[in-house]
Parts: sequence; C-alpha cells; structure tokens
Amino acid sequence: MKKLIVCLLVSLILLVGCSTENNNSLFGESEALPYKNISVSGVWLSFSEINSMLESEAGFKAEFDNVIENCKALKIGEIYVHIRAFCDSLFQSDYFPLINNAKNIDFDPFLYIINACKTAGIKVHAWINPYRVLTSSSSKEALDPESPAYKWLTDEDIKNDKNVCLFDGIYLNPAEPEVRELVINGIREVLSKYEVDGIHFDDYFYPTTEPEFDSASYEKYSSETENPLSLSDWRRANVNALISGCYTAVKFYGKDITFSVSPMASIEKNYNELYADVKTWVECGCLDAVIPQLYFGYDYPDEQYRFDNLLDDWIELSKANAEIELKIGLAPYKIGTDSEADKEEWNASVDIIARQAEICYKNGSVSGYVLFSYSSLFSAEELNTKQREKLVDITNFYS
Repeated sequence: MKKLIVCLLVSLILLVGCSTENNNSLFGESEALPYKNISVSGVWLSFSEINSMLESEAGFKAEFDNVIENCKALKIGEIYVHIRAFCDSLFQSDYFPLINNAKNIDFDPFLYIINACKTAGIKVHAWINPYRVLTSSSSKEALDPESPAYKWLTDEDIKNDKNVCLFDGIYLNPAEPEVRELVINGIREVLSKYEVDGIHFDDYFYPTTEPEFDSASYEKYSSETENPLSLSDWRRANVNALISGCYTAVKFYGKDITFSVSPMASIEKNYNELYADVKTWVECGCLDAVIPQLYFGYDYPDEQYRFDNLLDDWIELSKANAEIELKIGLAPYKIGTDSEADKEEWNASVDIIARQAEICYKNGSVSGYVLFSYSSLFSAEELNTKQREKLVDITNFYS
C-alpha cells in the first residue's frame, strides 16, 4: 500500500509537469549478494512470431503447444507475449484494431495462450508498445481505419490531432493526457478480460531526440507554464507520468500482478535519447521489475557495452530499491549475427548465453533472465542448437 501511495503521488506531480570469454572477473567491482538459487527464466514471443502462427485455429494451437513443450524443456517459467506492437491488439478490443493476421480467424489466440500456459505452469506477461503506431510510413492513409490514431487524425475535432505525431513514422504523443488515458485503458481492458501475470513494456519510448517531433505540444506547455521544464526534462516527465499511471492501474487489479519494463542496455542512453528515466522508476517504486536488454557479449569493441560492465551498472542502479526485481535480457538473436561488432565472438563461441544465464543464477542481485526471442532460441541452425544445448546444461544444473 505504501508503494502504491508513493506512485500515486509521483503520478500527480508528473502530470502537472514538475520534475526535479573471460570468466575470471564477471562482476567487476559491483557487490554480489550471497548465492541464492532463485533465478526465473523467461522468453519474449514477438508479434512477428505470433503472426507466423496465425494461419488457422488448428495450426495456431498446434504451434503454440510446441512453444509450450520447448519452453518446458528449457525450464522457462515466463512468456512475454506481444499483444500490442503497433497500436493494435491480439484480441478483440474496444480501443485497438485486431492485428491483421487475427482478422480472418474465429477464436481468441490470447485466451488459448493463457490457458495453455496456466496448464503448463508458465506465467504470461502481456507485452505492449505504448506509443508506436507505424514505422513503415508517415501517411495516415496507411493506418487501419479502426486505429485510434487514424480516428484522431480524421475526425472533425482538429484539437485532438496533437495526440498523434507524424515523424519518420506515426507515434502516439507521450505529452498528451488523452494518450496516457488510452494506454492505461488498454491495460485495464487486458486485466479485466484475462488472468495474466503481468503487464510489460519494452524499450520503445520517445522515437527521436529531434525538437520537431512534438514541438506544438512543447510550445503550448511552455506558453502556459511560468517556469517550464527543459524539453528533455519535460519529455522525461511525460514518460514518467505514463509509467506511474500504468503501475497504479495494474495494482488496482491485483497486487501480485507484475508491471515490468525492459529498457535499453545503456542507462545513459535511456535517459538522454529515449527519455526513459529508469533510475527514478526504480527509486519511486513505480514498477515491479526492470529487465535491461544486455544484448552484448564479453568482447564487444566498446568496453562499456560488454556484458559484465553493463551488468555492474544495473546492479548498482538496482540497489536504490531492493523491492524492485532485476532480471536480465539476453540475446539469442545475436547467435550467427553478421554485425561487424559482434560476429567474431558470436560466431566462434557456443556458450555465451549459457555463461550469462549462469551469472544470473549465481548472482544474488539478479532474480532472473529473459531471452530474445523465441525463434532464435529454438532455431534448428547448428550454432543456435549448440548454444541451446549449453543453456540446457546450465538450467539443469541450477534447477
């Protein structure tokens, strides 16, 4: 209750715009708590992976049953299911249009996912991108007519056009209260319809640092405020208000329902480029778990992005609030990569993911790890298979 009251106060303050292959040194200088075998593993199931299953009801059920069996074999206890990637919905919604691949089937795939996972003892987190609408075009004509963004842009009320930003794509405007209300109502809808274990955001917050993105909203705010915040602080306050409001909405439906966010690997870039003030979220307790995307190996050219150094940074940040779980996002999608900075290490090693998972099991400051994403983790490619086999060895040893 105390945590909820703090979050309500923070939300109120922010809504009015105020803001004040070397295993010998895996933990760097950070302090590791005594070993506890408490790590829970999870996997992200992305919208593209779900879409590929949605050719028929029978086909979807068979493929998702296979997902369950694969996850059980790796002792994966949580699945983060992408229900809203582009201001759309995996289920029939009062606020968002169905994803295209679900429009031609006459059943509820999300309900099937939840029931199948419950039977298997796997937790389900509903994964949402709060602001992203379209990245392939900036034309409103490319939108689904049932999209709230399309409705705002095409109705007779020109005042609500400001809820949508057209800038190298289409995004909901984080500055606008109607947008926050829409996102929060969407969360309430999920929680009122389905018995999920959590609501989850990933790292898509502000898509750009360019002032033009939301200039009209910022100019209006500045003209109406005696001592306006800087553009950067104002943007962070907008995102903070959403995070706080979402946490409050989640806890209304159940104190055991988890609200989690998966930010970028760099704390600094989150703060300065996405306006995601993760430190404040942890300090104020406006989430239950933070899952940074530490999608790097041990030999990355830029040392500050090497896995062990990033882990030290997040462990240090997590000390600000012991009630917040720190889980680590790991990157099976990097296996076999042709990225110049990554390919030498990720093509030569067969145990990067396993070694990183072992750290999560052994380090008392970390409560789990989540793997991105399902299709890479369970790929039949030779290198993916070898990495997965090593991971099986680790999970069997520590479970």
